[in-house]
Amino acid sequence: MSILTTTKLADELFLRPIVISMNSFALSTLMSYVMSANGCIDWRPITICVTSDILAMGADHLKDKEEEFSSDRNNVNDPRLASWFIYARTFLAASVVLLALALSQCPISTLLTTAAFVAPALLWTTPISFKKFALISRRLLGKFSRDKPQPSTSAPVLVIKRIPGMKAIFNGIIRGCGIYAVILSVLSGSGNLTNTLPSPWSVVQLIVWSTVNRSCHAIMTDVRDFEDDMKAGVPTIPVLLGSILKTKVILTTCHMLVMLAFIENPYIMGSCIFAAALVWILGKNSPKKAFLFSSHSQSLFIIWYLLVRKYLQLY
Repeated sequence: MSILTTTKLADELFLRPIVISMNSFALSTLMSYVMSANGCIDWRPITICVTSDILAMGADHLKDKEEEFSSDRNNVNDPRLASWFIYARTFLAASVVLLALALSQCPISTLLTTAAFVAPALLWTTPISFKKFALISRRLLGKFSRDKPQPSTSAPVLVIKRIPGMKAIFNGIIRGCGIYAVILSVLSGSGNLTNTLPSPWSVVQLIVWSTVNRSCHAIMTDVRDFEDDMKAGVPTIPVLLGSILKTKVILTTCHMLVMLAFIENPYIMGSCIFAAALVWILGKNSPKKAFLFSSHSQSLFIIWYLLVRKYLQLY
């Protein structure tokens, strides 16, 4: 078991959630800009996407580190380690306040859309008991009082994280389709949604590019943890394939297919080439922080596009 340190806590509870959420910041900024009728950037969907990302990832990391903290008796006597958990809860509480503020300025459809995409992320490691669902449904149907007592048996429990391939699917759908859906609900609710996106963008490009990119990045982090996941029996894509090489070939193919499908967009083309290069540069022996580059294979080219647009507006 690795030793828990203040540096490790700061990295897991603050640095990683913030750095990863910056991709949501860049992507939501791009979508808000190109989907807006007046070419302005709306702060509401950006705030919703960033804070939701921080909450989902921060809560997951906080739960893992609290379990690791409580498993070692020596940690209990270290007030420096305990204080980081207080900071983390304060950080998450501040994110909740910002999220609530942004949602209060949006139509109810935005709240429902956000809940639909954030709820699965918050339930990522939560055991879901089918027995509880059965009891609730029976109560709602008025059958509870008439049923005879059943012998106590172990009911099946579902953990989303344990479903093969769900990490990649969830990351892609939540950070790709979810961001688009939130921005669509905000802009359409305010009457500021454009009918035609500026060249070279299209709705299909934004959704497909984002979904595939985020899914591939999630699988890349599984490449990093391949040996640990193999020993623990975690059903990630690399573990199911039984090979890092096969995983990298599939990831490269995905990026190249997206590039070829949208070859007319230089920003998507550059992003896909960069992401494919990182697939082969990064490996199981690469430091964890190096994989942060993979999380921002979109961000760099989004910044490039926005700078080009700003330059053209000035000159």
